Amino acid sequence: MLFLVKLIFILFQMKSHFSFYSGITLFVLINLSFVFNSQAQCEDIETETTSNTGEWGDEMSWELYGPEPNSENLVASFQGMMDYNSTIDTLCLLPGCYAVVMFDSWGDGWNGGSLNIELPETDISVILDDGSLGYVTFEVGIDTDACVWDFPGCTDPNAENYTVGATVDDGTCFVPEIFLTSEDDERSYFLYTPDGLEADAPLIFVLHGYYGDNMGMMIGSGMNEIADSEGFAVCYPQGLPDFNGINHWNANLTGISNVNDVLYLTELAEYLQAEHGFSSDCTYSCGYSNGGYMSYTLACEKPDVFRGIGSVGGTMSGYDFENCTPNLVPVVHLHGTSDNIVSYYATEEFDEYPWTGADGVEDVVAAWANENNCTETTTETLPDLDPYDGSTVDLIKHTDGDYGYQAWVYRVNGGGHDWFGSWGNMDIHSSAVIWSFLSTFCGTTISINDLIPENGQLFNHIVHPTSKQIELHGLENSSCQIFDGGGKLIAYSPLFAGQTKFFSLPSSGLYTIISHPTDLEGNSIQREKVILR
Repeated sequence: MLFLVKLIFILFQMKSHFSFYSGITLFVLINLSFVFNSQAQCEDIETETTSNTGEWGDEMSWELYGPEPNSENLVASFQGMMDYNSTIDTLCLLPGCYAVVMFDSWGDGWNGGSLNIELPETDISVILDDGSLGYVTFEVGIDTDACVWDFPGCTDPNAENYTVGATVDDGTCFVPEIFLTSEDDERSYFLYTPDGLEADAPLIFVLHGYYGDNMGMMIGSGMNEIADSEGFAVCYPQGLPDFNGINHWNANLTGISNVNDVLYLTELAEYLQAEHGFSSDCTYSCGYSNGGYMSYTLACEKPDVFRGIGSVGGTMSGYDFENCTPNLVPVVHLHGTSDNIVSYYATEEFDEYPWTGADGVEDVVAAWANENNCTETTTETLPDLDPYDGSTVDLIKHTDGDYGYQAWVYRVNGGGHDWFGSWGNMDIHSSAVIWSFLSTFCGTTISINDLIPENGQLFNHIVHPTSKQIELHGLENSSCQIFDGGGKLIAYSPLFAGQTKFFSLPSSGLYTIISHPTDLEGNSIQREKVILR
């Protein structure tokens, strides 16, 4: 039996270097990379592979399948473990068709890494320039062009997540649309509209965080699932680099940006309302971290366009807190008390650091409630649906304000800097509770307990704590993604019906598996949380 060994060392939630020279040597053998091969002696066609890692070598891996088209037989695999390292291995291959499946756990390609395969007929160089997944096929000892494999992925070369070599479109393509502002700035966005969307449907903007992008926000937030169920459109705009070259939203962040994001987001919302007939009375904004900051800025400056906002792990910038007069824009704020990126509590003010300067989350939301004359404040403890996530949730409601105004806080006790429900706390789902709150001001509502649509069964899983692995059994052809507790993609792989795959996890904690079907006739998506103790 063949076993795939994948040792993925992901030590931070953000991409960063790790020094192994910290006083104590953790692993002597860390400088090695691994190739798995079941062959001891070669009686067929001997083939040499050279795996060269580039920068971020631990993110690079590949698998070799064959020797027949559509075969699920794993011949060999590789997992990089250090930067700029070469690993040579000799394989013994039967004549036939082979396929290399390329992976990058971060999603930006191999960063200079490559695989060279020396064959009797010719040498093959395999490179993943960008993205998380790619395919390359080749023949050994036969003369044929009939090696046709079924590879799921995005087949549109114009999409940001185009999958090189994919032969079956799995419906995951993200093709950006371009919008030209009145200041002649070209800006991009994704627009998701469920099938059969009615006229005058609501529209919600979902803004990514600092360092983030709109594709990652679309994948990780789960907002499209809520939109399918409830009948609204979702826009995922893309932020631009700040003075440090980092994707961001300029929520009046003086000193680090001069991007006019208020203009861009406002004009884009008005354009989408006019172009697609979306409701101007039911257009909202929400966001994660820096995207939450930006949603507050829109509430302050464009309350006539954005009629309600949600913030997950983001507060008001110092400028907005000092200069904004809260208006009739309803606010729902989700935040962890143990958030070490954006504090739940009052932040110290630094003149050179515009992120800080606001009061604590509860005081910020209370200011909006008080300005709109809310007369009742209640606090309730929500059910602890997942006792293993290390956190609980209290809901603080400010109600009975002018014209029915409300402002809510979901206080996640012990929660971190997370999009809850996708990673971190699993008692609430951020997208669902945001929509549940905002929809009350649009004449519709969903049950607060109806967090996500029912999952279609695409796979079964078994957790192996001793080996720190997840074992997946494919029930239908699908594409599987595994995210760690910080929302970072650590594995992306096709999973065929009847196939079993093992994925190694970097450490104990909470992981999320999201699977999309290859068969586009099925709308099911499977989302499972996995706890490795």
